[in-house]
This record gives sequence, structure tokens and C-alpha cells, in this order.
Amino acid sequence: MTITQAVISGVLQGVTEFFPVSSSGHLVLLHSLFGFKEEMLSFDVFLHFGTILSVVIFFHKDILEMFQKDMRLLKFIIVASVPTFIIGIIFKDVAENFFSMPLVVGSSLIITGLFLLFASIWAIYWKIVRRPRPLGVKNSIAIGIAQGISVLPGISRSGATIGTALIAGLDEAEALKFSFLLSIPAVLGANVLKVRQIYGNLISGDTVVFLAGAIAAAVTGFLVIKALFGIMRKNLFFLFGIYCISIGAAVVILSTPPLP
Repeated sequence: MTITQAVISGVLQGVTEFFPVSSSGHLVLLHSLFGFKEEMLSFDVFLHFGTILSVVIFFHKDILEMFQKDMRLLKFIIVASVPTFIIGIIFKDVAENFFSMPLVVGSSLIITGLFLLFASIWAIYWKIVRRPRPLGVKNSIAIGIAQGISVLPGISRSGATIGTALIAGLDEAEALKFSFLLSIPAVLGANVLKVRQIYGNLISGDTVVFLAGAIAAAVTGFLVIKALFGIMRKNLFFLFGIYCISIGAAVVILSTPPLP
């Protein structure tokens, strides 16, 4: 992989990690276009570390307050992380096999898109018919399960968590903040599971490539987080659902072998 390819991958990661369109699915498709024959899981995981830096920088005040004053939010993050880690550990090997299957990625993107459309409609229901609900333990567990399911390439982590939060009745700002803060332990956990592979790539001469991709992901991710708050305020979340369905359908069509 060249530095240019790493930067392009990092920018794509930064955009698709927080916009609910599945960063893993898009990275699989991008690496397929690059012609990579081998899986790039350790590099992809390291790119996620770059986007985590953008979350820490953007929400640094909330993170400090969470440890100093708002311990309830920290408790909810811990509660939500438990099902995420359990699902991730159980289905890690199965999910990794799907990274080389564009047809599975395309199908998962369609599922993500349909879920986002449903969540957008349900969010309007909460605004018009009922008042927004607090986070709570049950909602935290549901969001954590949704994040665990997003281990599958094509299932957007941010889409699954934000969508589940909206369906549960959280307002947009709280749904976004909890989704982003919840990504920190999840991504750090994924980096720990891949630490040997990442370390091996770093000491084998890929240090500059890995760092270039991570920095590009961090810068792009910060800008995307800021943009997403504006998009949610304008009630345009459904557009991501339309995009996922469209790109997913295109991938499925192109990946389906022709009939004999």
C-alpha cells in the first residue's frame, strides 16, 4: 500500500465512520478497487484508532465531565459496552470471513439503509406524538447490542447505534453524543485484539503508511462529526438510508454472478 492509498483510505474512513453508511463496508469496496488480494484488517482497525482521536478531541469536555461529574453517563457506556464485546468476540472470526465478500457487504448496506429509514420515521413519531425519553440501562443495552451487530461489514456502527437510540426515544443530540462516546471502548477493544498484527506491520516498515492513514481519518472524522450535528438538526438523517440502499443495491448487482 502506498501513502496516497493510505490517505485516501483514511479520508474514506473518517467520512464513513461517523456518517452512518458503514466504514468497514466502504473500505472493503475501496481495497477491492485498489486490487488488494489480501485482507487489510489490521490497517482498517488502525484507521478506526484515528477516528477515535477525533472523537476524543471533539468531545474532550464531555469526557472530562463524564469522569468528574456525570458518572451516570460513564455507567451507561460501560453497560452498553458489555454486549458489544460479547458479540464481537463470539462472531469476530465469522465477520472477518465476510470482509472478502462484496455481495455480503452490499446486502448488509441495504439492511443498514432500511434500518436508517425506519429510525428516521420513528424519530419523527417521538417528536410529534411523545416526548423524548432518557437514556437508561435498558436503552444502553439495546444500543450496545446494535453496536455489536455492526461487527459485520456493511452494517454501520454509527447507523446502528444512532438509529437504535432514536427508536428508543432519545433526542438527536443525545443519540449522537452517546453513539460517538460509545465508539471509544469498542474501537480500543478492536485495536487490542489486533495489536500483534498492527505492531508487526508498524515494525516491518509500514509505520508511515499506517500513520498517514490514521491522521487523515482523524482530521476528516472531526469535520464530519461537526457536520453531522447540523444534518440531524435539519432532519436529513433519512438521506443516509437512501444512500446505503442505493450503493448496496449497486454492489449486489455488480457482485452477483451472471446466470448460466
